[in-house]
Amino acid sequence: MKTRRELKRQAKEAIGVQRGTAILLLLVFVLKVMALCVICGILLRWLGKLGWLPAGLVYWAALLALLVLAVGVTGEYIKIYRGASTRVMALYTDFKTRFGRKLGGMLWMLLWLFLWALISLPIVFLAIFLMRRTGRGMRLLILVLMGPVHLAALIPSIIKGLSYFMTPYILADCPDVTARGALRLSKEMMRGRKRELFVMMLSFIGWMFLSVLTLGVLYIVYVGPYMYTTYAGFYAEARGETPVEEEAVVIEVEAEPEAEIVLEAEIEAE
Repeated sequence: MKTRRELKRQAKEAIGVQRGTAILLLLVFVLKVMALCVICGILLRWLGKLGWLPAGLVYWAALLALLVLAVGVTGEYIKIYRGASTRVMALYTDFKTRFGRKLGGMLWMLLWLFLWALISLPIVFLAIFLMRRTGRGMRLLILVLMGPVHLAALIPSIIKGLSYFMTPYILADCPDVTARGALRLSKEMMRGRKRELFVMMLSFIGWMFLSVLTLGVLYIVYVGPYMYTTYAGFYAEARGETPVEEEAVVIEVEAEPEAEIVLEAEIEAE
């Protein structure tokens, strides 16, 4: 497994080859998210007059489409890290490919994340109950005491989030893995690697802060592609993969024994 610095260095080198595509991929995805939010807002106002059911269907349809699109973006960044050529139009051409499998895998992951997040709900309800029963002076004390407890209850959810992190990468890169199997494979791949991934995420906090100061411009043109390509590299290393060029060499080396077998068969025939 490569170190964090090695993964980042290789990610920068990979982005340097396809910088325009790496930026456009993220830009298209962000614009899609913004457009869907605007369209949903307009439709929700219009459909709200007809009832909450049509408005809710529009909202969930847009959300499900974004989940599948996120898997597509993830797959393209994997290609960039490997040094394979990619294109922005692949987001549209591959969108319908195994749509149900991608959507099912993402929903399966989100369901388990939601269930793990329920651990902290009793603490929230307890805090609300106590704050209603006490005066103003005691409410601040309750918040101070219950805050760390609530954060501690979120730790299992954070750990599981790290464990499930590879699910969209597997859905994008391993078409033979089932929707539910992607989650299981992610847990296997992240066994013993969750701390490394967590530290890698923390290493981007400074860049994210600078992105906020630039109103997201730095995120689009540098931080986002850099970060997602690094995560793609983490996935590739965790899966035990090699760059495309090295894979071609391996195939050629493995083909040599077959040639020897054919040669021996010809000698015996003579």
